[in-house]
Amino acid sequence: MIQKQPVIGIIGGRGKTGSWFARFFKANGYQVLIADQHTKLTSEKLIARSDVVIFSLPIDITPEVIRELAPLAKPEQLWMDFTSIKTPAVNAMLRSQAEVIGCHPMFGPMVDSIVEQTVIVCPVRVKRWKGWWERLLKANKATVKISTPAEHDRMMAIVQGLTHFSAITIAHTLRELGVDIPASLSFTSPVYKIHLDMEGRILAQDPGLYAAIQVLNPETREVLHTHLQSVSKLFQTVEQRDLAAFIDYFQKAAEYLGDFKEQALAESNDLIKALVERQDKTT
Repeated sequence: MIQKQPVIGIIGGRGKTGSWFARFFKANGYQVLIADQHTKLTSEKLIARSDVVIFSLPIDITPEVIRELAPLAKPEQLWMDFTSIKTPAVNAMLRSQAEVIGCHPMFGPMVDSIVEQTVIVCPVRVKRWKGWWERLLKANKATVKISTPAEHDRMMAIVQGLTHFSAITIAHTLRELGVDIPASLSFTSPVYKIHLDMEGRILAQDPGLYAAIQVLNPETREVLHTHLQSVSKLFQTVEQRDLAAFIDYFQKAAEYLGDFKEQALAESNDLIKALVERQDKTT
């Protein structure tokens, strides 16, 4: 049972995600300490003064930093991380004496509010801190998804790995073809514009983050291998001008989505309507 308002320490608290959550905790009445490059407060001193220690660092260095600092942990502390890959960071935190929760906010630091944003929580070793983080998130109207690190990483190979891979390769295909992007938009359908918006959104961000999500998640390779096999199979139907095979491939994919297709139609219609209305206002 927690007896007092915890002091929150964020290692990497000057980064985009770290600074977002520093503001979040302060808005909820918590004292927040930050250790980062060029801060007077070191990670070691932050750990000594904090009740909750959060690692908000690049994916590729997070496990190593945690392992180096693990001997400084106290049994009464809670350690958490905010990385997109859970298993390596959680395993590193488990080397400490602290209680451990893996955490992945499924939104970027450009959002204004956590309301209705999904946060994946992996409570791995919790006793004294049981439920504290989930209650705080729900009090701020976030959507909490409880998971294990292994389940999280498998789903991220789909939710992030597959979708990012597809978007990046589509943009690279446009580059290889020498497509004039502004000219293509003059021919566009709303669906093409939305797809291009999503590709542009990803490619406007940090390539190092997206590289880590693709390369460092051990589950991604199998997912992408299966994707490439599916792409190759569909390409063969086009190359062979086999309409029946294409329709069969299409129908099997459609059947797998089931009732979600109707939801997708309704939601994408709303997106298209909003996009058209926005374009009308700018012309």
